[in-house]
Amino acid sequence: MSHVPRGMMRQMLTVQNPTVTVDDLGQASEAFLSVGAMPGHIEQMETTETVDDGGPAVQTTYRILGAWHPSVSTRSRLLWSDRGTVRTLNIRSCTDRDQRQRTLEIVAVEVTL
Repeated sequence: MSHVPRGMMRQMLTVQNPTVTVDDLGQASEAFLSVGAMPGHIEQMETTETVDDGGPAVQTTYRILGAWHPSVSTRSRLLWSDRGTVRTLNIRSCTDRDQRQRTLEIVAVEVTL
């Protein structure tokens, strides 16, 4: 997948990173802050059904080739507007395979209940 030409990166993804805020009572909570946009090429790898304490869920794994972005890491998540549906993709792996800061190879998971 690393051979996808830049003209094939037609999906626009919003990069979000976690940030911790403290409320008036001193309780910390984590929220996500948008830090930029990244064009990418997205391919669906697999979809599985899971059952956990929250009940049944569907987990879809995507492989993404994206333009290099300095703020993307495995703690980041991506928002993708897919034909009117905004999907939240949690990054599982993120690699700059050739170490040239041109493209990122990402594996991300969307979980829907």
